[in-house]
Amino acid sequence: MVSIQADVWTGGRVVEAAWDQRRISTGGRTLLLPRAFLALVVADLGWEIVKTNAAGQDRSEWPWRFTVLDTSTCAAIVVLLTGIIVTRTQLSLTLQPALSWSASVGGSREVTDSLRTVMLVNAGGGRSVVHRVKYRIRAAPDHAGAADIPSDWMSWHAAISSFMALDLDWDRDIFLLHLGTGAAIPMVSRTREGMELLALGPKAVERLAVLDIRIQVTDVLGDIHQRDLQCIRPAHRP
Repeated sequence: MVSIQADVWTGGRVVEAAWDQRRISTGGRTLLLPRAFLALVVADLGWEIVKTNAAGQDRSEWPWRFTVLDTSTCAAIVVLLTGIIVTRTQLSLTLQPALSWSASVGGSREVTDSLRTVMLVNAGGGRSVVHRVKYRIRAAPDHAGAADIPSDWMSWHAAISSFMALDLDWDRDIFLLHLGTGAAIPMVSRTREGMELLALGPKAVERLAVLDIRIQVTDVLGDIHQRDLQCIRPAHRP
């Protein structure tokens, strides 16, 4: 059995939730800054309320004479910022990309006799621009080139070198799209109309035990979403 990281492989079974798309970073300019400003204004509003309710204090003495904004101004800004944050949250749900993929036999434009062709689309409501792509490869047991394959996530160039170590020929045994930073993933509803991400011929299917692709994309609000594609997996143990 090929060794898989424990966070996605327990008891001989894949934990499916580990492969779901998730948000891993939030755009600071569109959410973190409004939240920080809101916290400061709320603190100032609380201070103004404390001063108002403090009986018998000389307002001309320190610290009671310290003020930034008056109560009414603070309250108005709190309402405004809260509205901005709520609207931003709703927009993030509406414009969130949804990375979807499918795998089928044949249908490749790159590998004639492909036994596994992976198509990638963005089926969500907003754009998705590639932030980073990594690959994880495991060779079939006892293959001579397995020792030359890195054990961790790797770049596209390292993945190609790993395929070469397994004596796989480009465009005949395998095709792997080079998704560079800044590339846009097409917004379509059907995966068949998406981009061809991967194609594996019979030789590649025989020599690869695991092939995972980790895709991170940035949406229109600056949030980063991640999804791991389980392109090849060893059969589950009963």
